[in-house]
Amino acid sequence: MRNFTLLLLFISVNFAFSQVLSEDFEAGLSLPSGWTNNDIAGGGEVWTFGSGGEAVGYNPPNTIYYTDGLMAGNYALFDSDGYGGTIAEEAALESPSFNCSGLTAVQLSFNHFFTAGYGGIGYVEVYNGSSWIEVASYTGADQAESSFGLEEIDVSTELAGVSNAQVRFRWVGDYSWGWAVDNIIVEEGPSCFVPDSFSAGTVTPNSFEINWADSNVGTPTWEIEWGLQGFTQGAGTSVTGLTSTTYTFPSLTADTVYEFYIRTNCGGSEGDSEWIGPISFTSAYDCSILSIPYTENWSNENLYLSCYSAEDTNADSLSWSFNTGVNDLDGDGTDDNFINVFPQSAGIAKDDWVFTPPFYGTAGTDYTISIKYNSVDVNATANESFNLVITDTPSSSATNQTTIGSYSGITQAGTYGDTSGNDLITQAYTSTASYTPNVDGDFHVAIHANTPAADSDVFFILEIVITETLSVDEFDLSTFKHFYNKDLKVLNLESSNQPLTNVEIFSITGQNVLQKNLSSTTGSIDVSQLSNGIYLAKVNIGGNMQTIKFVKH
Repeated sequence: MRNFTLLLLFISVNFAFSQVLSEDFEAGLSLPSGWTNNDIAGGGEVWTFGSGGEAVGYNPPNTIYYTDGLMAGNYALFDSDGYGGTIAEEAALESPSFNCSGLTAVQLSFNHFFTAGYGGIGYVEVYNGSSWIEVASYTGADQAESSFGLEEIDVSTELAGVSNAQVRFRWVGDYSWGWAVDNIIVEEGPSCFVPDSFSAGTVTPNSFEINWADSNVGTPTWEIEWGLQGFTQGAGTSVTGLTSTTYTFPSLTADTVYEFYIRTNCGGSEGDSEWIGPISFTSAYDCSILSIPYTENWSNENLYLSCYSAEDTNADSLSWSFNTGVNDLDGDGTDDNFINVFPQSAGIAKDDWVFTPPFYGTAGTDYTISIKYNSVDVNATANESFNLVITDTPSSSATNQTTIGSYSGITQAGTYGDTSGNDLITQAYTSTASYTPNVDGDFHVAIHANTPAADSDVFFILEIVITETLSVDEFDLSTFKHFYNKDLKVLNLESSNQPLTNVEIFSITGQNVLQKNLSSTTGSIDVSQLSNGIYLAKVNIGGNMQTIKFVKH
């Protein structure tokens, strides 16, 4: 049971120049002639060779190495996840010697897929005739920081004029993920290099900042063309004459996927680089539309990335992460989304917080917080514990904190992938706590996983529900009836002794999708324009509130 997140993926085209090294591993699933498999750690865990494009950590079948890593046919692979956690790994795939003595500009390119997380590091190094020099490295706290696609690296400073040059790919890890590499080429470099090392800056619902690096000398400029995902180059919005390696895309629609192409303008005889693209990015979810009643079942990863925050309090690289549908918990053939804390191995204590977006609370009003959760025995026997906390800011050091629930002894309930009703979702735990703010204002619901090392394994959350609590004297249920007419697509409301004031309908994610004022003891709400699904209706009768759930279909 592992998780994975893809954020940016890009495709680029390579110009043909004089090549001094080319390896595509198509001769067979063994070490190519002249190459060396250097087991630096000495534990026997070395590079292997594969085909089929099936990425480490993904449920089969998949072709992720081909579709996102841009590899084809055979490729070199270090499968740290497959080796397990018994031996620390360090192994280098080293090329034969090649001659760059006649070159003044040298470029190294390759396709790859490096899966970040669990301490894995990938180093790209070149030999300049006397020592190995690092020219690139890949790592990250979790899978959201993975690197993949075509890499083009200017190694002129290191290799130009060197007659006995080499390149190697050095993996360091210990039961981490893995790294696949293909189509390794060293060639005469272009006169104008493409931008590289893309990273996201500030992201909002209406803007997205992209940063890049550039190895060209002088004062190059850059041009970008962008649009909605799938747009045809030549029909997008063009931006030219950029003098900074940062650009912010403006006037975006929230929670929407866009793409862009980019190239360098070197000017003069050096001309322009080739275009890189499309590179995809997603605008942030608009967290301001979230309100109570609120249900989070992790159906939208962008909502989690935009509106939730996690904190690794003990700085051990173990933290909450979003599971992107690679685990079928109930065996129904559909992978399930959830958030989890996944220790790399047994015996790792948890001190990890995750915070909801802010919700506005009214002083004296009771709110009910319900969570659904479970644990899994993967590296050890889980016996989890956590606190449910209300904070005024999304921080473990928030000034105002109120613990509303403490839970322990959470062992695995059910069987992973069971199809007989004894699965991890059906058998999951549900706990409910209440919170009454003293003053009006925003509050966050925090889950603090605090399992000691001896009992720690995988702990995950399936659902968070926040509702306003009603006391019996606030609303007499016997005076109120409701039913949904699926033929007419109408929600019918009826109060026996007080007029209905108004009704607000919310999606399962808490978005207000319909509101209607009422003035009699009955009301019919046309919901035909709403998408099929589960909705919550907040009914006001004489100043008293009742929340009901109905399914529009």
